[in-house]
Amino acid sequence: MRCSWPLALSLCWTLGWSAVSLPAWSQGVEQQASLAWADAYVAALERQTDVVITREPLSATLTRLELAQWLTEFFGYIPNPNQVQAIRDLEPNTPDYWTAQAVLQAGAMRLYEGNEFRPQGDITHLEALAILVRALQLPAPTQADIERWMALYTDAADVPEVGRAFVAMAGEAGLLVNVPDPARLQPNRVLRRAEGAVLLHQALVYRGQLPPLPPPVAQLRPSPAPVAETVQPEIFRTRITPEEGSVPAGGTLTIEAQATPNGRATVDIGGVVQGLPMQEVQPGYYRAVYSLSPQDTVFGPDISIQLTLNGVSTRVQRRLPQLALGNVAPPPVESVFPPPAPLPQPSPAPLTAAGNRYPHIAAIRLDPQRDLVEGDILTIAIWGESGGIAQFDLGNLVLNQPMREVRPNHYEGTYVVAPTHQANNPTLRIVLTKDGLSQEHVEIFPFSIDGSRGTRSTIQPVSAPVAVGPPRIFSVTTNSTNLRMGEILKVTMRGDPGGRAAFRIVGVTPEVEMREVAPGLYETQQQLPFNMQPVNNGIIEVILQRGGQKTTQTSPSPITIAP
Repeated sequence: MRCSWPLALSLCWTLGWSAVSLPAWSQGVEQQASLAWADAYVAALERQTDVVITREPLSATLTRLELAQWLTEFFGYIPNPNQVQAIRDLEPNTPDYWTAQAVLQAGAMRLYEGNEFRPQGDITHLEALAILVRALQLPAPTQADIERWMALYTDAADVPEVGRAFVAMAGEAGLLVNVPDPARLQPNRVLRRAEGAVLLHQALVYRGQLPPLPPPVAQLRPSPAPVAETVQPEIFRTRITPEEGSVPAGGTLTIEAQATPNGRATVDIGGVVQGLPMQEVQPGYYRAVYSLSPQDTVFGPDISIQLTLNGVSTRVQRRLPQLALGNVAPPPVESVFPPPAPLPQPSPAPLTAAGNRYPHIAAIRLDPQRDLVEGDILTIAIWGESGGIAQFDLGNLVLNQPMREVRPNHYEGTYVVAPTHQANNPTLRIVLTKDGLSQEHVEIFPFSIDGSRGTRSTIQPVSAPVAVGPPRIFSVTTNSTNLRMGEILKVTMRGDPGGRAAFRIVGVTPEVEMREVAPGLYETQQQLPFNMQPVNNGIIEVILQRGGQKTTQTSPSPITIAP
């Protein structure tokens, strides 16, 4: 939906503002200027990702469909076929149709009036900023933050009221790379593909998926709010990704710290680099990403983070004895898990040569890196052995939450903050299971969760009214209908959102809770006990409850579970 200009900011946020697109008469002669400054960003995207941007001319106009394709590729959006939105100008059940459904359901993009997606339509600078702000799920700024950002730009009057908050949020995330004049936003200029690639690159840098590049011109930032001279620097928590294994030349090492805001942070990586600046990507959250060169070789590095504020410095240091940087062999790592005790029941099928060890979790990333409020979506990503089953717990807020292998060796799972959820630094537990063996990672979530604080409508699409009557179940599926004891049974149900779901094997198991991993998508993964009774042509029944009413449905295919 487009909001007419001017229109109250709160009204457009409530309705789900898609973009502000004003006539392109304000585009100047510089719109035809050379795009050579963007080459480094385009090269970095093609060098470090699978996308090939240079197949089409970089000077061509960026279309809404191509931006949607980029977002689904890099943000892992998957459409739910039971929650489609009517799109008048795309042929149903085509790849372009499902790409549009993915970004619409994720809340990153919106339809125009008349249910038009306008796949070949162009995108203004301000529209693209708003879309990426939603995709990155950035925190809403204060009015003071908005005013500080807008004061930097000579053409701030060209930004409609409804778009000012998006400019502030995009600035905090490092998306505002304005060429040739850093003090001009040019919010109404139509983006070319090269400029869209720069924005995408900066968004991936913010997510930690790419290392940063030096900007071609100074990226403007407002002066930080005054800090009381009595405030002393303090580093509360640190994280290095990965902490073990090996990082080859060309790979990246990410260093993060939660500390006193508005300071100047640097990191030393022993034997590799000294005084590497850390960017304060959110107040009190500092991050640096270092890309290893062929000359960087060190085993068990010492990593030291220093924070300076008001002329006072503090430092923390960590040694990573199980980490190898460059072309050195990683140290042997013994599993902390003892081998399973002998079982009185028949043993499961023999393990293959590739599966006779515990699966390895190489790296973990949490996004966003800040305190969470109602409606926020926390993405938990791990890198580990392909072909496994991954799940996570977050305190007692969510248990056995499934994670998907979105690409080989890369698993992702999401958690949405509910209004009743509250926790300070809950324990995050991630389990990767393969061939009957599991590896576990446990750490303290370094932020708070407070669902009593309201949803930001710039992130979440407006919820549809809850239908009256019994909840509907659209489909029931399982990962397999022939399993052995000790293997993983995954049950998936699609139905009306906002309910309580469970499943059972009729006459064999009690009800097992299922989690709503996306609106209307309920899942659970359970390892079948070795001592359970065999099941022959068993019936899986799912239960969906909402508003005091209940619906049940059985899987269309019977299940067999053998010893």
